[in-house]
Amino acid sequence: MEAAVAEAIAEGRAGVASAPESAARWGALGRVLHAHGLDAEAAESYLRAGMLDPADFRWPYLRAAALRRLRPAAALEALDRAIELEPGHAPSHLLAAELLERTGEAGAALDAWRAALAAAPDSALAELGVGRMLLASGEVEAAAPRLERAAALAPRARPVQAALARLHLLRGDRETAGRLAAAARALPEEVPGDDPLLAEVWDAAVSVRGVEQRALRAEAGGDLERAEVLYARLTEQNPEMPDLHFNYGNFLVRSGRLGDAVARFEAALRIAPDHVPARVNLGNALLLLGRREEAVGELEAALERDPEDADVHRTLGGIRAYRGENEQAIHHFRAVLARDPGAAEVHRDLAIVLAAEGRFEAAWEHVSRAEELGAPPSGEFLLRLQSARPRPEP
Repeated sequence: MEAAVAEAIAEGRAGVASAPESAARWGALGRVLHAHGLDAEAAESYLRAGMLDPADFRWPYLRAAALRRLRPAAALEALDRAIELEPGHAPSHLLAAELLERTGEAGAALDAWRAALAAAPDSALAELGVGRMLLASGEVEAAAPRLERAAALAPRARPVQAALARLHLLRGDRETAGRLAAAARALPEEVPGDDPLLAEVWDAAVSVRGVEQRALRAEAGGDLERAEVLYARLTEQNPEMPDLHFNYGNFLVRSGRLGDAVARFEAALRIAPDHVPARVNLGNALLLLGRREEAVGELEAALERDPEDADVHRTLGGIRAYRGENEQAIHHFRAVLARDPGAAEVHRDLAIVLAAEGRFEAAWEHVSRAEELGAPPSGEFLLRLQSARPRPEP
């Protein structure tokens, strides 16, 4: 283990050894173990704490959180006890809903999501959970206000925007669905939520990975200043770890600071020249800065190292199409679809390039596929294509 992690665990063990009848000491050890991925050991520590202080709902809740991936049934059992002790604790209902949904108990999961929402009316996670489950059951219009509320509470969360895209697709608004789905890809996966007990766990993390997770949670919660402090500290303390520079660069891209992001991606590549994701993201950042030739050079270098990278082919395809280098663009777009047949925007862009080359039947095939996937071409393009070659009968 990292030295700081080993030291933190040793301190926690020493605390328990000095006061073995203290629930607080067992809980503190559980938090340190939990924060560093030792979930089974953390669950045992929380169990000991709960045995010593059976009236405190924190220990069964944290035990459930530690067991959520290892033993879902045991986690649900612990949550029953936590909710019995503290019925208004929204995170307990949220975790129960997540586990029930994962185990296929849709009705009970929806009840748990609703209980969480009743306990915490401003919870984006609860709104998303209710809306997503209503959507899955076909109750599209009932889901709409829930998902729209989730988006108002957490506009920068990928799962929220992806669910909204699904809503619009089911409503038949493919253009909006495609736009939302494309935007969602650039957002963090974390949906912000207020969980002080788990915040105490994550604040106990002293490992590189643990501090990165704290930065991601700070970003998801809108505290960009705190997130940057954590990323900067990590890269200063671990300057030879390319992934840290890479992840810091991704944060800076999401924050709109492309120039600073370029410097981070370049730092990652100085350490690890074969770091393909860093080279790809460097190319994309340079492209957004208008430094097109430099971007192409980085992306082509990335493709040499990984000829099947779909993101590189996607970006180079767009650049080639912009330049009118249609055959090369077609090659890149087809390479993306070979790996990801459901890439709606690529079907759309390939249709446009094929039409420019006079390959109208093939263009219509990709128009149909793009429409099915929620990213239809513009009406103006469809009119031009229709006048050049009427749409084939289905």
